[in-house]
Amino acid sequence: MLGPINGNELADYSSAQLVSIQLGLGSDGCQIVDSILRQCGGLAKLCRADRHWLKQWSGLSDNSITRLQVALELAARAAKEELLTTDYLSSPTAVSRYLATHYLLARRECFMCLYLDAHHRVLDAEQLFIGTIDSASVYPREIVVAALRHCAVGIIVAHNHPSGCSEPSDADHRVTRRIKAALDLVDIRLLDHLILGQGEVFSFAKAGFL
Repeated sequence: MLGPINGNELADYSSAQLVSIQLGLGSDGCQIVDSILRQCGGLAKLCRADRHWLKQWSGLSDNSITRLQVALELAARAAKEELLTTDYLSSPTAVSRYLATHYLLARRECFMCLYLDAHHRVLDAEQLFIGTIDSASVYPREIVVAALRHCAVGIIVAHNHPSGCSEPSDADHRVTRRIKAALDLVDIRLLDHLILGQGEVFSFAKAGFL
């Protein structure tokens, strides 16, 4: 039976220990969770695993799987809450943290927009397009319409690469130019295009492409 845990101590726990605690298995469940993590290929893949697969192959109960999903949803909501109270220029890490949490569960390529006001505060974050495992159809006109609807002065666009590599493809460069050109027509700035790979974020702005 585990006693009270200081939040600062959690960083010292292994992933298997933390998942075991979250699932209510206690310290005795670490070996079970460690085996599940190996089958899934790591923590990130465990989070993206299909519920039916988890139940069939891991032996986890519906209640345990729900506990895991609730924890992930809470993390995503906390990250978005932080995002919507921050200034992008003074705290770009809040944006990266939110996107990393948002895309943790994504099994396909997803494209989203963050809408900013004149003071670079994030007004909202919205997923606009969902593609296949390796591509997404992105329509600049819909991005412009959404940005105008939010009364945005600037936007950040982002998408994930399920392959794990965050380097932009030729198609990524082309769509970025098309989005920027469309936004320029209505005097809205494209501040950045972020690509999330596995543990890495590529920034078009930092790379000098914007």
